[in-house]
This record gives sequence, structure tokens and C-alpha cells, in this order.
Amino acid sequence: TPFTIICLSSDAGLVELVPNAVSIHTVKKRTPDFRSLRDFFERAFGPVTSSRFVAAQKRFIQSMAGYSLVQYIMQIKDRHNGNILLGNSGKIVHIDFGYMLSNSPGAINFETAPFKLSGEYLEVLGGTKSRGFAYFQEVFIAGFFAARKHHEVFITLVEIMVE
Repeated sequence: TPFTIICLSSDAGLVELVPNAVSIHTVKKRTPDFRSLRDFFERAFGPVTSSRFVAAQKRFIQSMAGYSLVQYIMQIKDRHNGNILLGNSGKIVHIDFGYMLSNSPGAINFETAPFKLSGEYLEVLGGTKSRGFAYFQEVFIAGFFAARKHHEVFITLVEIMVE
């Protein structure tokens, strides 16, 4: 788990700080002459062929695949760049899970996509025809099969949340 949440009561809790990470929204806002997330990666980690870039891209892909799977299984909505953090290693961390399993405030309708995989994220992967995208698919599918083996845990979690 990237961070811990401790429940104190039915309406209060403590959330652990996620160190060395800021929202993607903040990255865009605070980066001088921000052009794209891919460009930011190149500035932060070096040329596309450098070992630092390749390692950061791999962490981005692995974490993106993992969170995409969780979003799909748990139907987590309200995914935007303000509640997706980018760590200084390239890994992403989702925060703010207030809206899942069709839980939304009032008449607000959230996105219908099963998970957030925007064009700017695909660009970091290298596009849909890239090895990065193929690796994303591989990790996502492997995660799906691993989750399937433990489907009872997910069913129990959902049952607890809907009661």
C-alpha cells in the first residue's frame, strides 16, 4: 500500500502523507513552460534512452496498470489530475476514493470509462503502438488474473461497502 489510512470513527480518520509526490495538476501548474507530461518526464529523468527515464517510465507503467485495474474492479470514479499524485520516481499514486461503486453526490454523473488512461498518460507510455503500452497491457492482464484468484476478497469488500 502506498499510504495508510486509519479509521478513527464513522466520520473521521488519519491519512498518511505520501512523501516526494505532488498531484499531476500541480506538476502542470508549477513546471515552467509545461508542454506535456512526456516532456516533463524527459526533463525530470533525462533522454528517452537513458536508464533513469526507462526506470521512471517502467514505474509509471506498473503503477498505472495497477491503479487502472483497481479502478476497474472497484468502479472508482472522479479520477482527475488533482487526485492522482506523481512521485519523484515516476510512480503514480491515486488519492481521494470518495466515489466508487456508483456512489456519487446528488445528480452528478461521473465518467463512464472503466479507468483513467488519458492521451497524456499514453504519451508517457510511448503511444498505443509502443513497447510501453504492450507492457502496460501485460501488467494489467497479469494483475487481472491474480485478482481473479482472490475474487472472494473483492466480493467481501464490496459487500461491506454496500451495507
